[in-house]
Amino acid sequence: MPTATQSPIRVLVIGAGFGARVHAPGFASDPGYKLVGIASERLESAKAAAAANGIPYATDDWKKMLEEVEADLVSVATPVDLHYPMARAALERKRHVLLEKPFALNVAQAKELTALARTQGVVNAINHEFRYYPARATLTRLIQEGRLGNLEHIAIRDRLPGWARDTSRRLTWLSDRQRGGGYLGALGSHHVDTLMLWAGPIRRLFCTLRSLAPRAAAESPAHQAITADDCFTLLVEFDSGATGIVDLFGGGRVRRERFEVFGSEDALTILDPRRLGRPNARGGVDAVRIPADLDLPPTPDVPSLAPFRVMIANLKAAIRGEGTVEPTFADAIRIQEVLDLARKSDQSGRWVTLGD
Repeated sequence: MPTATQSPIRVLVIGAGFGARVHAPGFASDPGYKLVGIASERLESAKAAAAANGIPYATDDWKKMLEEVEADLVSVATPVDLHYPMARAALERKRHVLLEKPFALNVAQAKELTALARTQGVVNAINHEFRYYPARATLTRLIQEGRLGNLEHIAIRDRLPGWARDTSRRLTWLSDRQRGGGYLGALGSHHVDTLMLWAGPIRRLFCTLRSLAPRAAAESPAHQAITADDCFTLLVEFDSGATGIVDLFGGGRVRRERFEVFGSEDALTILDPRRLGRPNARGGVDAVRIPADLDLPPTPDVPSLAPFRVMIANLKAAIRGEGTVEPTFADAIRIQEVLDLARKSDQSGRWVTLGD
């Protein structure tokens, strides 16, 4: 519980989609925070989220909320094209900011927000909560401890039933390239964060993007208007000399995700968010124990809620001057650079080097 000298951190949430499913319940479950307002473009959504989480203020006008409600932290969980204006407005009021990924529409916006956050002297972070899933967190620790030796290759294989397989999926900003939609940003940003967390800076990359849905769901006129990518393959070379590949296919029948990391001393595989294994000579995988301090109580109805609670616990410590939180805006500029250059590579059909 907060001490007498540690009043709860007052939080405003902008966004009542992921904001209502994860952000608001996460903050509501931590006594170190106090939810004081939530905004959504749909007033009924804001009111429903407010009622579910004991939030006293609900509105469909986020600018009005920032002006009227005193707060310490603004948590932004909106489409990516709104990240820049919302985060900028919060930073101008010297409020700490937690921003959903992907960071921004481009690296220019990311750098401007980072500079403003530094000038204002506030805590800032991008919500790459997937870092805290037990299997990923365990593998990160083993890599940092040198248990795998020199990292040589990382392979991430992601399969999900996107618009091409499920025409009942609602078409939102995510299907609109001009609004920053597409799986490269939505999921690829997590994968790029993971690649660089494990293997360090990326030196150069090659990427191909495609939209499967307009062809696969030809009977749906709405799907013909999809402009964002739902499949991509990203090849990377790290400064260290290691290589990596992320292959995401949005035409799967079920969701499947697998991570393989190869080092000079060992190789490990993430089978799911809670299972880490070591491939054996029999063609199977031997379980690797998840340390107790990295394990999380499951939240099966909302899987992202468990790691999000770890994220905001670190954020709370940073705001109180008792710890740090990652990735910060400055860290996430590198992720945004990779996303921008991946799109450039797709357009040119060539390898591109970071820093060119």
